[in-house]
Amino acid sequence: MQKMEEWDRKQKNMLIPVLLCLSFIIGCFSILIYMMGKNEQEKVAYFFSAAKQNQLIMKGRLEEELTILNGLAVSFGSGGIYSEERINQIIHTINREDPSMDIGFIGVAGKSATKSLEDYFKVTVRDHNNEPIGTLYANNYNEILSNITSTMALAEGLYVIFDHTGKKIGGSQHIYELVEGETKLRAQVSQAISTREETCFQIKTQNKNQMVVMTPLGINGWYLLNVLPEPNLHTRYLEMAIGAGIMILISCGLFLCYLYRQFLTINKNQETLAKLAYRDSITGTRNYASFKQEMEKRLRKEKKETYAVWYCDIKKFKFMNDILGYEEGDRVLISLANLFRDYGGPDTLYCRISADNFAGLYKYKTREDMEEWFQKLVDVFQSRYLPFNKKIPMEISMGVYCIEETDVEQLSIDQIVDRANIAQKNIKGLPGNPFGFYNKEIRNRVLFESELESEIDLALRSQEFKIFVQPKISIQTGNQIVGGEVLVRWENPRKGTIPPGQFIPLMERDGKIVLLDRYMFEKSCEWLSNYIKSGRPPVSIAVNVSKIGMLREDFVDFYGEVKNKYQIPDGLLELEFTETVLLNDDAMFNRLVTRLNEKGFICSLDDFGSGYSSLNLLKNLKIDVLKLDIMFFRKSNDISRERIVISNIINMAKELKIKTIAEGVEYVETVEFLKAAGCDVIQGYVFAKAMSVEAFELMLHEKENVYLVPADAGE
Repeated sequence: MQKMEEWDRKQKNMLIPVLLCLSFIIGCFSILIYMMGKNEQEKVAYFFSAAKQNQLIMKGRLEEELTILNGLAVSFGSGGIYSEERINQIIHTINREDPSMDIGFIGVAGKSATKSLEDYFKVTVRDHNNEPIGTLYANNYNEILSNITSTMALAEGLYVIFDHTGKKIGGSQHIYELVEGETKLRAQVSQAISTREETCFQIKTQNKNQMVVMTPLGINGWYLLNVLPEPNLHTRYLEMAIGAGIMILISCGLFLCYLYRQFLTINKNQETLAKLAYRDSITGTRNYASFKQEMEKRLRKEKKETYAVWYCDIKKFKFMNDILGYEEGDRVLISLANLFRDYGGPDTLYCRISADNFAGLYKYKTREDMEEWFQKLVDVFQSRYLPFNKKIPMEISMGVYCIEETDVEQLSIDQIVDRANIAQKNIKGLPGNPFGFYNKEIRNRVLFESELESEIDLALRSQEFKIFVQPKISIQTGNQIVGGEVLVRWENPRKGTIPPGQFIPLMERDGKIVLLDRYMFEKSCEWLSNYIKSGRPPVSIAVNVSKIGMLREDFVDFYGEVKNKYQIPDGLLELEFTETVLLNDDAMFNRLVTRLNEKGFICSLDDFGSGYSSLNLLKNLKIDVLKLDIMFFRKSNDISRERIVISNIINMAKELKIKTIAEGVEYVETVEFLKAAGCDVIQGYVFAKAMSVEAFELMLHEKENVYLVPADAGE
């Protein structure tokens, strides 16, 4: 269906230039037809003009002959020559001297006895009383007419003279026979004579088109038929017009051919661009942009169908890339994409969003049906072998959001996919191949997080984030308080106290964690400055630094300026960096530590042991303090092996002149072990929980120089 729509769109795009081309052709031919019509009108006018000239010449020549007869008739009448015998004698003498006109005379008395003279050149002779005494006539008028017409034919055209009945008087015998032989021509001649009008029509003689013009001659009711050849100018004009039309057709044909080739080229380029714009470069499947477009079309078109959006990724895919290499990792992605193609269900629609993240649209009947489908995908996926027939266990996790009827109008495609992604993230940490649906609990959590995100800026401006401190106890110098780690709590007037685990990830995701870092650092410096100015003994304060904050260009300058602003002595401010933020560039971190040490800061490595390269970091990083991660102090099945590892880490730190702090300690037995192992400081519930800065200040006052007794957590 989509291909048909694209084809219709392409046809419409092609239709416009084709219509323009056709309009151009029609316009050109309209002009040619108009010009040819004008040429025809000019040609007809030319023929009528030529016929009129011929008619005048013919009439003039005939009138010259009649003038002779008129002159004789006048001389006979005025000379009193009325005798028929005498007149004939004179005429006989004239004819003998000038035989070009054979003149005859018929008296009145003999007129009735002779044939009709209506077809002759004739003039009436009258006496002095104006009474007719006879008629002078040209007996060889046919010869005269033939001489005249033949003489004119030498110039241009052929001529025939007809009387009012259509009978030939003289002229070209060939043309006369042509007229008599063609019924249509004979009818046209008769029509012109009967209507006594000028007329023009075309005939073909000797394989040439010629024009016939009928005009009244103006003598004896005769008509002159002119046969005139078409002038060369008009013929060449017609030939040029036809040639121009052919050239226009050829040019437009070539243009349409070129346009069609361009159309094919553009379509091919568009297909290539569409492939680049809407296809994933690794798997060849749709990308997210194409998926969203098609998904929206389907949801709006098939509103009665039950659809779900799934979001899937491969667990520990980064580790797989590191082991197999990126090339083989891409093959795994292609294999998974083909799996969705082959087992994606009816009307399969899916895409690769990024890395190992895939999303798709599934038409389902029941939720159990979707779970069975996912299990089938897992079975097929895990049965596939990687190169060299080595089978590596691969696990996938999938979150699903079942689209409700109102979602199409109320939610964007991104929001719908995000809900499936949230469901996937919610179960990704579970063992095996987890599968889960987006539910009300997840939704409430998302809504809650959205509300928190919307309130963070206001909370920073209103100073709703409060300082809490967890005391640090020196177990090697009489279990006394030597400092504290600054922690943050959000005292939200609408929701109460919000623990860091709920808002820190949100602020890290939005990049606002830097604002919180700097806010907490300045508040800590402000408290410590006031505490020292009150005359109390100095105490060390540790403040956490996020990775984003550490990478800011003004990081060292800002922290140094705040420290100087509150006149904090060197060695009292400790900046804690987590192990996970240091894996990329050891040299960069060492340069950072050097600059911080120069400004009087102590630098510590937090959460040591949580990464894969802990010992390598310990070797490379120039840190002042090492904080052992809480996971080392959870009860294990083999506590002796655990303590061997911890003891050796503490010994290595001592040899590197690095101070050690154990955090998260909850049992007295652990305190005794750490003291024996040489650990310097302990944090944890075994001594004190995190408390407000006011409570910490009170504890410092009450427990100054007091030996703190540890107690198991919960007692």
